[in-house]
Amino acid sequence: MSYRAKRAIVSTSLLALGAAFETVSKRSAELKAEIADLEDGYVFSIGVLPDGPAISLKKEGNRIRHLGKGYRAPNVKILFKNMDAAVRVCVGMIGTHTAAAQHRTVVHGNIGEAVTVSRAMSIVQTYLYPRVILTRTRKRRPKLTPAQLLLKAWVMTTLAFGMLADAGK
Repeated sequence: MSYRAKRAIVSTSLLALGAAFETVSKRSAELKAEIADLEDGYVFSIGVLPDGPAISLKKEGNRIRHLGKGYRAPNVKILFKNMDAAVRVCVGMIGTHTAAAQHRTVVHGNIGEAVTVSRAMSIVQTYLYPRVILTRTRKRRPKLTPAQLLLKAWVMTTLAFGMLADAGK
């Protein structure tokens, strides 16, 4: 696969992740509990080294807002070391925790806060990825309650609209 194709996959996946973060943070008690300790106005970014695509997100109240592409003065950055490492996570070959364990990521900022962001990202991916991918990327596939399944259906239904709204940011 060419570098341009990998970059397009990662860029689109990060855009989807940003839109999903917004949707899930509005309705998921689990995500709200995970980000509760982050201060209001906290900004974090997820991107690819050296100059790959990136997104920035901001905690506002008990929600996450997608600020758009690029780095927007983040408190912490979680960066994939290269495009290949990012593609493996974005297409669901490995999970975020596996990427960290295999040293495919670098953290700039407070490691404790980066762990919180990584866990939040894992929660969002639960609603973003289909069951077959979750089975491959997790030790145990999460058992979703009926309310969580409804939220997952809502995320899938509204994802395209969220991505279109966020594409211009």
